[in-house]
Amino acid sequence: MTTKLTLSVPPRFKRTAAALSRRRKKSISALVVELVEREAKREKDPFAGLDGVWEGRDITLEKLREKAWKRS
Repeated sequence: MTTKLTLSVPPRFKRTAAALSRRRKKSISALVVELVEREAKREKDPFAGLDGVWEGRDITLEKLREKAWKRS
């Protein structure tokens, strides 16, 4: 399900977005969704990718996070 979102942008931005949309054969809405999702992923927990690294060792993600915060 989608919902409507209205953006106010400068005319030049609209032209650039329309050109990019045609080039990628995607709607401007789809491009905005991709951008927001990509940026949201960047904001995730920096320790999230370390789960498998410590496999077989006696340390949890919480303990690792605790140690990192104690050092700073």
